[in-house]
Amino acid sequence: MYFWRQTKDLQMRPEQVVDRLAQDTPLNGVIAFPRTVVREVFRKAFPDITDGDADLDWEGAGSYFQVGFGHATTKDVHMIVVTCGHSLVKSEATMNRIIDACCSLGCALYDPQTGQRYEQPEPKVEV
Repeated sequence: MYFWRQTKDLQMRPEQVVDRLAQDTPLNGVIAFPRTVVREVFRKAFPDITDGDADLDWEGAGSYFQVGFGHATTKDVHMIVVTCGHSLVKSEATMNRIIDACCSLGCALYDPQTGQRYEQPEPKVEV
C-alpha cells in the first residue's frame, strides 16, 4: 500500500507517482512532512510497533507489516509505503488501523493490486 498527500491533480497515473516518489524525487504538488510525525502517528495506532527511525515494524494478528518511506529530504517524507504479510489482509481491523493512521495525515491510499487510488481525506493531524 502506498500513501501520499497531494495539493492538486498531478495528471499522472498513480503508479507513475509511486515510481517517482520511490526514487526520493520531490514532485510538485505532493506534500512533504516530517518523518517524526508519521512515526508518532503509527506509535499511537500501534503502541508495540518497533521504531527503527528509517522504518517501522509490527507483528501481530498472525502476520506483520513494515512501514517505509519515500524521502523528499533527509528528515521529510512524501510517501508512506506499507508492506504487509500475506495473511494480514485477513485482519480487517489491523488493515483499517493502518489506513486510518495514514488518512489522519491527509494521505490517500493507493492499492497497486487494484490500481485504485482512493479519495484523499482531510488531515486530522497537523503536519
